Amino acid sequence: MSGKLRIPKTASERLRDCEVHLYFLWDAMRLYPEQRDRFKQIATELRVLVCRTRMNKPLLLDLMDEYRFSYEVQPPGKDTTGPPLKPQPLPMVGWRDDPQHQRLTDDLAHALKTGDEGRLAAIESELASPVRSVPFREWGERGLAVYVAPYDYSHKELVLAIAQQFGSSHEDDSVEEPIVRLRQVIIGGEMGDVAPLVAFARLVLSVGQKFLDHLVTNYQYAPAYFNRPTA
Repeated sequence: MSGKLRIPKTASERLRDCEVHLYFLWDAMRLYPEQRDRFKQIATELRVLVCRTRMNKPLLLDLMDEYRFSYEVQPPGKDTTGPPLKPQPLPMVGWRDDPQHQRLTDDLAHALKTGDEGRLAAIESELASPVRSVPFREWGERGLAVYVAPYDYSHKELVLAIAQQFGSSHEDDSVEEPIVRLRQVIIGGEMGDVAPLVAFARLVLSVGQKFLDHLVTNYQYAPAYFNRPTA
């Protein structure tokens, strides 16, 4: 029977739902090293938390907006937790097709070939100019998770591809050809599609924990699964 009345969840119910799904993601990540098929659960929980589709609202992202919590992903060289590097842009979907990037690539190849130190310095300055922090929502939507020629997968696209074809709530009877190729590549002991998925899941958990800390500090939220922040 269609047209059933729908009752909106309360704010506290939605916050608790978010924490529960963060906990499910954490638990799947905890078990993953010994139970590699847990990648199915990882993808499914990421879909709930950070992927907007026609049928799905990203629970964590929408609540972060509602409760005025922002997070920006820092580019290499500006992230103080990483190795000391010259600042460089975060890789985004479509960067290979960007006319400026293509021009700089050609100019760099020519400058290196001719030994033009002045041009090399100018190119380095141009490469540094687009360096910026990327809002967490944009990083999920447009940040480059993996490239398998000739396709870019954003974090969201990769999550959805795995969740909808291999996920714990759905097993498709066909698989995208680029994903098949990725699964034949091993990166750090993990399949080429799962390695970037796991890396993104770590970031989501880190941001999720910070969001819960924000709720505790500013909205008197009482976590059910995660520790309260310490003074």
